[in-house]
Amino acid sequence: MPSFPIRRLGVLAVAAALVTLAGCSAPTESDPAAEGTKDTSLTMAWATVPSQLDPMVYTGNTVVYATDATLSGLLEYDYSKAQEGRVIAVDEVVPGLAESFESNDDRTQFTFKLREGVKSQYGNEMTADDVVWTFERFLSNPTSIQANSLMAPANVDAKNPIEKIDEYTVRYNLTAPSSISLSILAYPLMGILDSTELKTHATEADPYAGEWLASNSAGFGPYMLDSFSPGEEIRLTQNPNYWDTKPFFENVLIKGVPDGASRAQLLMAGEVDLISEPPIDQLKKIEESETAKVNVQPDANRHNFNLSMKDPDLQKPDVRRAISMAIDRETLAQSIYQGYAKPAWTAVPSNMLADQEPMIEYNPEEAKKLLATAGYPQGLQFEIAISSERPGPYAENIARLIQSDLKEIGVEVTIRNIPSPADFEADVTSQSLQAYLYTDRPSQPDPGFSMYLYNASTSTLNKAGFANAEFDTLVAQTLKLDKGEERDAIVDEALQMLRHYQPILSLIEMPDITGEASDLQGRIGIPSGGFPYANLSRG
Repeated sequence: MPSFPIRRLGVLAVAAALVTLAGCSAPTESDPAAEGTKDTSLTMAWATVPSQLDPMVYTGNTVVYATDATLSGLLEYDYSKAQEGRVIAVDEVVPGLAESFESNDDRTQFTFKLREGVKSQYGNEMTADDVVWTFERFLSNPTSIQANSLMAPANVDAKNPIEKIDEYTVRYNLTAPSSISLSILAYPLMGILDSTELKTHATEADPYAGEWLASNSAGFGPYMLDSFSPGEEIRLTQNPNYWDTKPFFENVLIKGVPDGASRAQLLMAGEVDLISEPPIDQLKKIEESETAKVNVQPDANRHNFNLSMKDPDLQKPDVRRAISMAIDRETLAQSIYQGYAKPAWTAVPSNMLADQEPMIEYNPEEAKKLLATAGYPQGLQFEIAISSERPGPYAENIARLIQSDLKEIGVEVTIRNIPSPADFEADVTSQSLQAYLYTDRPSQPDPGFSMYLYNASTSTLNKAGFANAEFDTLVAQTLKLDKGEERDAIVDEALQMLRHYQPILSLIEMPDITGEASDLQGRIGIPSGGFPYANLSRG
């Protein structure tokens, strides 16, 4: 793979650990030839770096963020629509690899005209064959995030999702109209792959070259993979064949720095340009720093407290409501989140659907009575599992506040930290945990999709195990209707069911917060929660 010149930055001792990061040097006064130029190397410190990079294998949100740099989709988010206090809507997309598209009368078929001359890093031109092959790959695993969590709720025809019309034209087929059918095509993990290159790495046992793609790139995005150390770092360099405007940064280093205080110190020391999940208690210091700033963007991200539907005690609606009623979300938002976030009282994010009736109200006395009515006058016991990846490094503090609140109503909880993000995700997916702290960020900012994604029995992202046939029918209806009174009425009915069963106890509505170098520009909030790499620059 091509390489790019790097320099080693100084070693910074933070929290009794040495963290070494690599980046490109900025011009200095002692180098007259470099005067007036800007450093075109971007260095980021993330709490976690993914263990693999195949977009078909979801091992956490960082897979989405990382592959966004190497992939392009048929459509893209319309970044010009990003505004304060709202997320980019499902109908705010623009052409990407497709230069134009049109629909039939009932919006069940969309014909895309592909851009000609688009090439991958390997010099292979994108054609309709690449699009068809990529969708075949998506559907090769019915439980993949593409097939199950994006295409299925968008009513994409699993038997014939994409058909080739000619070398540069494809038809996208739905089984019913869908409000999110176009917006899923802008989601990073739906990016089109270079099938010509991938087929050279395919085997009989691995026909879609998943093993190779786990540590390589083969997309049509602005960057290509230079090197990859699973769980440690990712190095990217510009794709010389990128079809759109050349990005400002020539190369990107993404380094895993699990300790939040270390990430913050690296940022304020000028060692990195951007940090993910900056510690809440460091935000004021970052804001006051001369070298760094805090970037707060609107988001549909929520921090949740999930209780297992398999547990004989915790599956009872009254028990779940009592537990939810006993948690002081206002204190949580002000103390642990220091006012940067706000309490979550609704079934779907408030910036996605306004004027929702609250799920619950904080009332520990009523919670204690409700618990007794449910058959637990002496309370109950269970374990909360936590991970530093989701919801973040402050997970233990959240768990301890919940522990304290629930003790007031006779509920005793123990806290178990799962150090490995992969192990934590595996336990969540297998639904083997009694209770755990988690996050959800619906990739499509639509209330029907959000309810489906995390609560429908057929969704692989339904981690709590909620299953209700009546609810499934309601959310399926919402996904087949455009905005209007009929859809609003069905959404309302589904919301009422969520208020009764409380399948997810949302605690906090969390904006998208990063710590950034003071001269970094262009980061805006996008539905995937990642970074629009090609938009980033240095001021």
